[in-house]
Amino acid sequence: MMWTDRQEKREGKLKKRWDKWDICLFAAVLSFYLFFPLYDGPVWCKDSPSYATMNITREPLYPTFLLIFRKMFGEDGYLMPVVVAQSILAAYATWKLAVTVKEYKNGSKLLALLSVAFQFGVTFLCRFVAIRGSSYIDSIMTEGLGLSLYVLFIVQLYKYITEEKAVNLAGTAFFAFLLVNLRKQMLVSLCLMAAVFLLYYLIKERRGKKLLLLLGMTVGIFIACRFTDKLYNFCVRGAWIEHSGTAMGMLCTLIYTSDEGDANLFEDEVLRGLYEEISGEADRQGLKIAYAPEGWVDLSSHYADSYDAIGYGIINPVVQGYIKDNWNCTEIEAVLKYDEYCGDMTKTLLGQEKGDLIRVYAANAWKGFVNSIARVNRLLNIYAVGAYLLYLGLYGYWIWEKKCWAKRDTGAVLAEIVLGGVIINSLVVGAMIFCQPRYMIYNMGLFYTALSVLIYDHAEAFFARRK
Repeated sequence: MMWTDRQEKREGKLKKRWDKWDICLFAAVLSFYLFFPLYDGPVWCKDSPSYATMNITREPLYPTFLLIFRKMFGEDGYLMPVVVAQSILAAYATWKLAVTVKEYKNGSKLLALLSVAFQFGVTFLCRFVAIRGSSYIDSIMTEGLGLSLYVLFIVQLYKYITEEKAVNLAGTAFFAFLLVNLRKQMLVSLCLMAAVFLLYYLIKERRGKKLLLLLGMTVGIFIACRFTDKLYNFCVRGAWIEHSGTAMGMLCTLIYTSDEGDANLFEDEVLRGLYEEISGEADRQGLKIAYAPEGWVDLSSHYADSYDAIGYGIINPVVQGYIKDNWNCTEIEAVLKYDEYCGDMTKTLLGQEKGDLIRVYAANAWKGFVNSIARVNRLLNIYAVGAYLLYLGLYGYWIWEKKCWAKRDTGAVLAEIVLGGVIINSLVVGAMIFCQPRYMIYNMGLFYTALSVLIYDHAEAFFARRK
């Protein structure tokens, strides 16, 4: 009898695992994503050479990913297998999200199809509507992996908060580790983990020991990522250092908001000389906030247009040129000197008046919120406000009606995690770099999936009351 029960349980699990509808859904999703590399082929982008050449400014995961495929398929034939692999990963991530939502929502195939449609929509917009004219899954850039890994990260975090199974916590940590090693922006995944753990284990449930363990794990992932960054550079360059260029990001923003009087902040003559040369050239090219048009949209656009022009067009030539002319350095020593000068200028310029910096940050962060679910223009800005109000209204009313603030309600958990991802990504990225769609669309499909789940929950409750 016991053997029969175990046999039935195993057969039930197998049947659940190999559900025909789920298999057909995966086949359809895979066909969609494989269409793009077959239609467009590999798309070589502006940043692609720095990944392919394992440039020192890049994080370890994507250059290593490309290296593996070069070793397997050769220098001339590796790009197509790369984008096919990225497409397969995108298909799996989209499918995994769909079947997870279906599992938690009474087997709702409608919600599963909607979640797939929203992920498809992001790819479709990038390929056929956006100016870039190509999808990220067939592009040689970090988003080729990052968008899919982020979806899988959210799925695992959602499953862990809902079920508290160790396997889901391990999956959350694993995908967060990969994301941070993919690009430094994805430190937002660790911030989101910490925020979610604080929400559930401090604010909602007050489980102090559990919270400390989870926050300790989050810190451990961060330390492990720094270790792998150094290990990667040791293997590639023989130097135990992290990737370069992290100090330039904030410096671009501080140069953009600085004025002539900020030269007085510098006590070191070398740093003052570098700043004055950089600031003067940015002034001559009209790349500072003083030349920005009125209005937050135009300000954020001017800042975005100025950011790379200041960083790559002015800061790099000036600082690297000074090092070349005044220091007899190896390549690694020159890179370290560059980071030192940029870091010291950043620390000094943080002493500037904060008014313009706050204006830029507010405009840029709000642009991030809009680009997370739409695209910045006059009509879509209004739409974004309405969409966020609808989302918050549905979530707030659901929490109030079901009294599930301190419960693991599957709809509320997804809504909280996804909205947390939007908020953290917009605020963190907005503080460091311009919020172009490339950096913000990680949460786009997820936002509409969570919104559809909230609508579904309300509709289900409404019809249950009617009965």
